[in-house]
Amino acid sequence: MDFDIVVIGAGAVGLAIARQLSVNHTVLVLERNTSFGMETSSRSSEVIHAGIYYPAGSIKSKLCIRGNLLIYDYCQRKNIPFKKCGKYIIAIDENEIERLDILYTKAKNNKVNGIRYADIEELQSQEPNIKACSTLFSESTGIIDSHSFMYSMTADIINNKSDIVYNHIVKKIQKIDGGFNVIVETTDGQLFEITAKYVINSGGLDSDLIAESAGIDIDKAGYRIFYSKGHYFKLNNCSKFNFNHLIYPVPPLDGSCLGIHLTLDLNGAYRFGPDVLDLKERVKSYDVPEELHSAFYEAIKRYLPALEYDDISPDYAGLRPRLVNAGSLDKDFIIHEESDKNLKGLINLVGIESPGLTASLAIAEVVERMVE
Repeated sequence: MDFDIVVIGAGAVGLAIARQLSVNHTVLVLERNTSFGMETSSRSSEVIHAGIYYPAGSIKSKLCIRGNLLIYDYCQRKNIPFKKCGKYIIAIDENEIERLDILYTKAKNNKVNGIRYADIEELQSQEPNIKACSTLFSESTGIIDSHSFMYSMTADIINNKSDIVYNHIVKKIQKIDGGFNVIVETTDGQLFEITAKYVINSGGLDSDLIAESAGIDIDKAGYRIFYSKGHYFKLNNCSKFNFNHLIYPVPPLDGSCLGIHLTLDLNGAYRFGPDVLDLKERVKSYDVPEELHSAFYEAIKRYLPALEYDDISPDYAGLRPRLVNAGSLDKDFIIHEESDKNLKGLINLVGIESPGLTASLAIAEVVERMVE
């Protein structure tokens, strides 16, 4: 075999897996873009999540909570920029208090670290611009420089004498004795083959199609992905307000997203989002239509009353690979070794959306246990 393991996809999750496995194996990472993390991983809120929102016992919940601990430790050891700023989850009016209570119960059932009720006097003292009638505080939520995090993992992979190649597209995965033959196409149209004992599909937005290229019926397996687009707006004049924590409204009743929340970045900028738009077609489009301005303004003004219409403007957008159209936060990650489909050694990771960045190092631990 050319390599012990081929990892498809150099987003945060693929890099974390390759980093973990390259300690004891020869690993090749195949990435179709010109660099790492150019799709889902680079178009997120860069939030280190605590694991509050997911069903008790779910893979998302367990790996988010474990990943939260691992990512903070990694950042400290590797001098990756981060800030453990915490976040307030707020009920804006009395009709939302029950949903806040349900969220607290879910967080306690998940054994989330550092979740508590905070009184309104505390919120007003810490975030005087925010309007709410009840609030939770999550002390283990933070923000990270995701580019520096991914860059550090690429360095670890190379230092472990493994490699990452860009501009290479996986076209087909064929089972052979003792492993797999991976047919790859370069950007100039050349085809060649790579053999490996294990293939790990961390292809993000096209992870279902990569699984299909190995002969899996993705509809029967439940691997079919739908794109969900999230838009962000930025605060134009960051000196107008001062925020020290993330601010999240309680999630909407349909459970489709976390609501249009306020996040900080490590450079002192503020952004709002994402909303959720489930796409009918698989189009990799990252525009932010100006016509969303009013909806964002109205949503944000509910908890930031001093906001004026021209204080915000379009910023960027991202895509999530969801396993259900009109998705729900309750839909779990798929991390599956495919021996039951006569594809021993193929490990598919499908529907790895938020909190994939937070969970990435914990996902790598799970995958390592699947590799002999």
